[in-house]
Amino acid sequence: MRKGDEPVPGDWNKIAWCLWTTRPAIAEHDQALDAVLGRVARMERARPYRQLASAYLADFAPDRPRLDRVAGVLAAFAPKAGSPWDRAQTKFGIFDWREGAFRIARTALNEERNVQQLLESAGLGGALREGGFAKTVHDIGLHHLCGTTVTSATSRLEIIRRWCLRADDTFIFKDCSAGLARAVVLPFGDRVPPAVDRDLLVGFLVGKFGDPRVAPGRWIGMDDVAEILKRWLTEQSLRQFFDVLDKIAQPSHWRYRRAFWQAYFDHKPSLIRNAWVVFGSDGAAEAKRSFGDAVRFGVFRSGGRKQVLRGHAVLLMDLGQCVVADWSHTGYCTIWPNSDPTRPRNMNAESYTTSDVGRPLPKDLSEANLNRHDMFSHVGSENYVWQDRVAGRLLEMIGVRIPQYAYRVR
Repeated sequence: MRKGDEPVPGDWNKIAWCLWTTRPAIAEHDQALDAVLGRVARMERARPYRQLASAYLADFAPDRPRLDRVAGVLAAFAPKAGSPWDRAQTKFGIFDWREGAFRIARTALNEERNVQQLLESAGLGGALREGGFAKTVHDIGLHHLCGTTVTSATSRLEIIRRWCLRADDTFIFKDCSAGLARAVVLPFGDRVPPAVDRDLLVGFLVGKFGDPRVAPGRWIGMDDVAEILKRWLTEQSLRQFFDVLDKIAQPSHWRYRRAFWQAYFDHKPSLIRNAWVVFGSDGAAEAKRSFGDAVRFGVFRSGGRKQVLRGHAVLLMDLGQCVVADWSHTGYCTIWPNSDPTRPRNMNAESYTTSDVGRPLPKDLSEANLNRHDMFSHVGSENYVWQDRVAGRLLEMIGVRIPQYAYRVR
């Protein structure tokens, strides 16, 4: 149709779908919009109303020009239009352009349904279930969930899955990643959930978006959530390291180290900015059995100065001004200041050689000389000998002192 031409019947069948999708938008042209709305108001047939109502729900966005005028006509003539429009307007106020979407979001959440199920119950199925109006309701619901109290990880994930995912576990709306992640994590605020809940939430988010330590690009625009998740992952890595070693080595070797590093995390979770575990084959198998496939860790590969044993493991930690590698068995706790070019460069790699996470041994293996090289053997655990030495060195590097009573084994 050219400018100035009178619309023919075929044009009228399409014009409702062009209110906001043409440039310039038909809705911004008063004469054209009056013609569209007048045709509906005359109600000579139900078809023009159905076309306009469907276009409204499909192309809805709160900032659409003249949205209030279109919604007003649809609300006023819904009783004459018949089912399903009269029922949807009466029950949900679906054409209340200011509050309709909020009302439907609240109703769906309260009734433990998602937007699509609620619209389907109102007789609005097909493509309308995933149109612009449904997307707006969906986003409002996610925003609401960000501020609601979480009773358990299981219940929260049940709500999120119902609200955001199809039966095949794919996203109903592809661009809801940030809202979904925030609705999972932000309600906890500064509260750290119990370990079991934390593992469930971490497993779900890492399964959807990847580990933010390994794949930060997939978390662009979700920095607030990524920072919280990194703290949870740090605690998980600490727990993973010691829980696994408790099962593949002598527990007495690890309870002092668990108490020591847990004290640093408990003092201030952000003090350990990143933690990552590197396992030999025994540890890797036990970690998968205990924590599941979603939990990420590194493994040893061949090469390096030191021979890898099946039960070897290293806990890597970034403390801001330094990097620490605490080795299992008779290995050392080694510290590198950030100025040291030989420090481990990649905190979250899939594989490492032993040289990647250890210093060359000096010829003089006396404890005093090892300490001068920032290497500390785990002698005197019961008397907190090595712990006090490491704590003193970390005080010099990061300016934080953890008192001995905080890491004493009780």
